Amino acid sequence: MHRWFEFPVAVRRPAALIPIVLLVVSALAAPIWAIDVPVVVAVDTSRSLSPSELRSTTSSLGAVLAVLPAGTPVGLMAFDDSPRWIVEPSGSREAVEAALADLTPAGNFTLLNDALFTAARDLTEGGVILLLTDGRDENSATTVEDVTELCRANHVRIVTLSTGRHVDEKALRRLALLTEGASLGYAAQAEPAEVGLRLKETAAASAAGVEASRPPTGPSQATDIPSSLPSQERPSVIEQSVTPWWLLPLLLVLILAVLTTLVVLWKSRSALQQPQADSPKSAEWDTDPSIAAPPAIDHAKDPTFELSSVPPIDEQADELILDPSTFDRLPFDGDIDTTSVLDEQHIISVMEPGKESRSFRLRQDRAFAVGRAPGVNTLTLESRALSSQHFKIVPHEGGFAVVDLDSTNGTLVNGRRIRAHHLEAEDTIRAGEVEFEFKVILRSLM
Repeated sequence: MHRWFEFPVAVRRPAALIPIVLLVVSALAAPIWAIDVPVVVAVDTSRSLSPSELRSTTSSLGAVLAVLPAGTPVGLMAFDDSPRWIVEPSGSREAVEAALADLTPAGNFTLLNDALFTAARDLTEGGVILLLTDGRDENSATTVEDVTELCRANHVRIVTLSTGRHVDEKALRRLALLTEGASLGYAAQAEPAEVGLRLKETAAASAAGVEASRPPTGPSQATDIPSSLPSQERPSVIEQSVTPWWLLPLLLVLILAVLTTLVVLWKSRSALQQPQADSPKSAEWDTDPSIAAPPAIDHAKDPTFELSSVPPIDEQADELILDPSTFDRLPFDGDIDTTSVLDEQHIISVMEPGKESRSFRLRQDRAFAVGRAPGVNTLTLESRALSSQHFKIVPHEGGFAVVDLDSTNGTLVNGRRIRAHHLEAEDTIRAGEVEFEFKVILRSLM
């Protein structure tokens, strides 16, 4: 099949693009996954939890932290009447496990929002907060909206595990959703290994956001800003950053979109390669070895006319009310001495499966186009085996010729696949499941 344009090999075989795309994505993502963001365990030590409930909650955290990669910074915060760091965010897993055993219930209030705000404020380079609480806040100076805004700015995500006698599960799910974290249900029912894996995934997402928000390296960096400027005259971190945080995720989406588009183009190339209504084309067959060779073509009857001289398409062909067979015999007017002047009338009859035959009168000043696409064909048919523009019947040397428009399934005349063929009376054209019969009817003019 002739192609208007040629895709590169990788485009014509989109499976070949998959390793390339994966390689590009891996190369772009490699610096992100290598970033270690802190994981902070925030434990509710208010008296809403009994000593036994607190010990039961913290006893399995060692197995959770063991899933994290070696060297991951781990911190511990306790909160009741006030939030306080037990182990700073840059601490180790061993230090946190040792400090967990010493936690005891204290205080009279639960400053949940203040604790989350304090932790997110100190995690300036991103991080994950593993929150163990009943979800109830008492006497905090900050709100959930304050916490959410700060978490988004610092790329901090909250993973919640509920514990206690009266759990506000809705509040915990809200914190997880607003910060793009995860709500893992009751701590007593959660599998430590699964919790650890969710922490790793969430930490990777936080690291991706941090990396995407970093300004590009180079001479135009914010380091060129003189440090002697007063603090109020220095641009903010957001103003200094040239690359927005969402750029890398957008780039990944664009790569996937390009790959999807190429696959769609490859699958629909036959539709894209259909000619325009009156555009001439060469008939060079596709040389791709993976495509089967077309059937033999009747070259002997190829007409020599130039397609550039083909008249415009007949947009409204005259459909005959009577079957053309009614014109097979000339009417006899009873006057033997009168000689009738005969005129040839060219008819194309259409026979679709399951439908009645239709006939159309061909004109010497118009081309008759057949295909599936509405608006560009004289006769539009619904058969899926037809191309958008399948073939034309054009005037030629006082008669007509049929020209295949590089259709996918080809055009056959009397059982032979053709590019172009001068039509003779009773020739049968086949396109897909539809048959067309070319007839020449003699009509008496007097």
